[in-house]
Amino acid sequence: MSHYTKEEWRQFIFDVLPEEKREEMENHLYSCDECLAVYMELIEQSASGLPTPSEKAISADVILEQAALDAKLKRMKKPQHKQKLLHYGIAAIITIGFMSSGIFQSATNAAVLGTNISENRPSYTEQWMDKTLSFLDWLKPNKKEEGNSR
Repeated sequence: MSHYTKEEWRQFIFDVLPEEKREEMENHLYSCDECLAVYMELIEQSASGLPTPSEKAISADVILEQAALDAKLKRMKKPQHKQKLLHYGIAAIITIGFMSSGIFQSATNAAVLGTNISENRPSYTEQWMDKTLSFLDWLKPNKKEEGNSR
């Protein structure tokens, strides 16, 4: 089994190797204890050269602010579901109230009465037909009179 040099492991740590080479070295770390030990040693040595996170980034205040924002977002989402449910409930209660008071019954009775009235009256088409026929009847006698006078 071939091992990688310390310089190659440094390049691996500072991410200057191509992606294929990095994957190859990473897979090698899983199977080789010697290279893993060298890698860990180089990590400890180069820890001083790595940037340290700022105090604000890891402070408890930032964590609490993030938690408060998350809680606020959750509270903002919940009322939408509750509001929809509330509106459906109100609509159902109003509908049941109307049904029990008989409003829908009186509306359907008015619709039934309206249909009875319209059944007794002739339709517009029938009225037009009657007017057209009466006009044609009025024209016929005039043509007869014209034919008799000749």
